[in-house]
Amino acid sequence: MNERVMLALADAALGYRVRNATYRTAAEVSHDVASKDLRLLMKNNLLVGKGDRRGRYYVASDWLREVRYKSRETKIVTDPFTDTQQVTPATR
Repeated sequence: MNERVMLALADAALGYRVRNATYRTAAEVSHDVASKDLRLLMKNNLLVGKGDRRGRYYVASDWLREVRYKSRETKIVTDPFTDTQQVTPATR
């Protein structure tokens, strides 16, 4: 596989729909080459095709989504406006 397919794989892994036209523009390839690349990614179970003809788009396969999920960094965001002391609720 050509390294340009990483453009489609990255978009799909992030949850975007990959279309022939957008991939073709990003990779700067012809319609035929883009179609060939996307078919190859489907054949290798990296992308899943949805829809038909002009409405066709591609999404990440379950395996690709799992790889993305496992590689994500857990980020803990703290709210600077909350009090750090534990507060007991008032009883009625």
